[in-house]
Amino acid sequence: MADNAELESFRRQWREEVSRRTRPSRPEPAQPKPSRSSAGPSSHLPPVRHEPLEHKEEEDEGGAASVDHGEIVHGVGHLSLGPSDEDAFHSHVPRKEPKSALEHFERAVEKEAEGNLGDSLQLYRKAYRLDSAVDKTYRDKHFAWAWKKPAQAPAPSASAGTSSTGQQPADEPTIIPTPELIASFAHLPISPAEPIIENTPPPPCPIAKVPSEVLAEILRHVALVDPASFCRVALVCKRLAYHFANEQRIWKRLCQGSEFGFKAMHYSFACDIYGLPEYTLGSRYTPFPHSMPVQIPEPLSSWGEVFQMFPRIRFTGIYISTVNYTRPGASSAYQSVSWNSPIHIVTYYRYLRFYPDGTVVYLLSTVEPLAVVPYISRENVKVARAISQKQQHRQGPDAGASDTIPPVAMGALKHAHRGRWRLTKPAPASDSPDETPQSDPLSEYDSLPVKSQSREEPDPRDLIIETEGSSPKYMYLLQLSLRSVSVSKPTNPNMKPPNPSKNTKLVWKGYWSYNNLTDDWAEFGLKNDRAFVFRRVRGWGMH
Repeated sequence: MADNAELESFRRQWREEVSRRTRPSRPEPAQPKPSRSSAGPSSHLPPVRHEPLEHKEEEDEGGAASVDHGEIVHGVGHLSLGPSDEDAFHSHVPRKEPKSALEHFERAVEKEAEGNLGDSLQLYRKAYRLDSAVDKTYRDKHFAWAWKKPAQAPAPSASAGTSSTGQQPADEPTIIPTPELIASFAHLPISPAEPIIENTPPPPCPIAKVPSEVLAEILRHVALVDPASFCRVALVCKRLAYHFANEQRIWKRLCQGSEFGFKAMHYSFACDIYGLPEYTLGSRYTPFPHSMPVQIPEPLSSWGEVFQMFPRIRFTGIYISTVNYTRPGASSAYQSVSWNSPIHIVTYYRYLRFYPDGTVVYLLSTVEPLAVVPYISRENVKVARAISQKQQHRQGPDAGASDTIPPVAMGALKHAHRGRWRLTKPAPASDSPDETPQSDPLSEYDSLPVKSQSREEPDPRDLIIETEGSSPKYMYLLQLSLRSVSVSKPTNPNMKPPNPSKNTKLVWKGYWSYNNLTDDWAEFGLKNDRAFVFRRVRGWGMH
């Protein structure tokens, strides 16, 4: 009897423990955060009962595919840009395994943003098994500020309404246009930093006494070193924000320069697909030359807008296209039921790195960006090919050349293709009769199948890329178009949507293969391919 009593006691304790563990935890709702300013991030909300396979990129007005919720909210996981506008393409400290439902859900969102739909789907399922309302907990934690309703002013009483009709409350702030607000910062002093220790003199601020002319020259040097740092200077104080917005000489120098401006853009091929330069007798075309007076193209109104919105390739990072699609798997030979057949989620990436001399590196690989992006360069591609050829000839690889490159990146880089790029030359203005009309951007490819489909005016946003093929007899031709990342409207009507980044997306227009032996063109299908999105990498493109 004593044994039975102990056994029953053990069973009762075991049932209580199991019920306590399986009972879904109901965390207290997070306190709503104060509403952010209009310059805050986009307020996209993750979908309820999120299913990654049901979300496809929608086409915007320019034919570009919009970014999914995970990419808009969190960037691309480790590839997202932080407040310092730096990259994160480096090794991270090993992270702890998620335990709670919320931690599983947050890890699933990160995996989906990176393109790992298989891992994200498993993490979503685990999160919902632990807590069926985990998506609400996630929104309460990360997006409480986005859907918080603005406080409504109390309705005035009847007696007060008759006496204050037509009068504006005294405490209501006056809203002035942004240009006037920035112009009011012109003569404001540069405030020094707060004292390190309370009730002690503040540290000196020598820049506060610098004249405006010298201050503008300092900002010009900052802009020529890194335009992103020049933009962050505007967040320091109101005086620097005024110079950032009104120093058109700095923006014009950026546009006409070869560091980051349009003098580094190529409107005709400057080299062959192997990187050998092609010399011409005349000077190359540039839209804003130094040797003659230039004007701001319509409908733009300032050189700052020209630098941000005029079609321009970026050299300070890499363009990445994440491709996901599903395909049915083979059913088991021991099962006759077809509904239990597996579904495979296929993920691969396309990488494009541009150089100011007109060359480009193109890579198609299943290796994730974090493992291969820091090593994508022309020099590493040459090393990877040399090592691959030595291995084919049964010779030992040069250990000294490959010590700094991981084997995973080395295996991917040996399949990279060298190439060349150019933008489409803008059509001449209608008031210049001596200019000959610009031909079709693909007019040099006489036998291209799409040549006869349209003869519209060339789009200055079009980008033409020629790369090596899978074998020496093939050549690949890519036609892309520069676009801006689309931004959805915030859920809060009082919040202004953030300004989208310009020239940070490359959408597909065509992809062909050319046979040098038979002079034939073949077109690749782009059913599953998505647009390229720009990601900055630390140290790239800096002179």
